[in-house]
Amino acid sequence: MNEKFITETHFTKKNCRDFVNYVNIHRQIWVYLLVLVLISALEYNNNHSWERVLMFIVAMVIMYFFSSFISSLILVKRNGNSLKLRFYERHMYVETDNNREKITYETINKLVERDDYFYLFFTKHRGAFIIEKKGFSKGNIAKFSDFINEHIPKKK
Repeated sequence: MNEKFITETHFTKKNCRDFVNYVNIHRQIWVYLLVLVLISALEYNNNHSWERVLMFIVAMVIMYFFSSFISSLILVKRNGNSLKLRFYERHMYVETDNNREKITYETINKLVERDDYFYLFFTKHRGAFIIEKKGFSKGNIAKFSDFINEHIPKKK
């Protein structure tokens, strides 16, 4: 079996923070906004106090940024120092500091390309991988996106 791509990502606070910010903005921000609007409307309806509503909004904004900060710290600590990915024609191998796992492409949901990273998202509740573009030791980065998108199951 010949590897098509090999990449290694070294986890830092910066790349974990960038990932958490991406997920928060693209996947979770609407939940925060919906909760803010709903609870603010209920609070104002009950007490007719703009001060309490404003205090609630400030508290939620602080919690949002605090949770993002904590999430990025957890990612750095939990993932170990590095993640090595080896991509083959039918599957990929994931190697961390203390684990090695074979993953099929059917579990991939989508690939997101950013300036310095790829984010490889898996089907529900499986998480995602941060792939540093500068970490490629084999394979053409320009062809990586096409390779992954060809192997992602087509949605019906």
